[in-house]
Amino acid sequence: MSVTRDVRTLLDSLGTDPPQVTILDVEPDHEATVGCSVTEGLNLLREARKRRLEVRMLMLSAVSAPDIISQCFDEGASGYLFRAGLGVGAVATAIHGLIRGERLFPVQLLRNDFEHPPAATQPASVLNALTQREREVLGYVAGGADNLKIAAHLQIAERTVKSHVTQLYRKLGAENRTQLALRACHLGVRPPPDL
Repeated sequence: MSVTRDVRTLLDSLGTDPPQVTILDVEPDHEATVGCSVTEGLNLLREARKRRLEVRMLMLSAVSAPDIISQCFDEGASGYLFRAGLGVGAVATAIHGLIRGERLFPVQLLRNDFEHPPAATQPASVLNALTQREREVLGYVAGGADNLKIAAHLQIAERTVKSHVTQLYRKLGAENRTQLALRACHLGVRPPPDL
């Protein structure tokens, strides 16, 4: 395990000898003294995705703003944990889950989404309103795949995937990709085995 604050050094090391999981300690932009700032963390995620690095990114943070958390997942984070009260055992469990390909949403965010569920409450009726292709795309979204990866797996154009994702936002009442993934989990949708 190595620790670095330099984003460039981290990205370069991930390209030559990638670990399975990288932990990013993220602080609010105006408080970043120990970890990296939210802006630096988002830039790192964006750059890692651009370089197509095969590493799962786990964010540890005190930032609880849903829009920031959603941005992290949109930019490629595999997991997000609130640092307050977090023990070593919880971090180890999270790392093992990410290695198995799971995505890790903050419990507080999940609770908030359960308190404000989509308008339709019957999973079967919601899923029946989706086309077969939309259900397939939703499975990949639940597994954390981006549009490019979904397009490759389903052998369709990326713009077609974007169109399906837009329809899923509308039909499931989600405002962003993280909410869409959470709604998929609530509906019992599981990621496909080939992801």
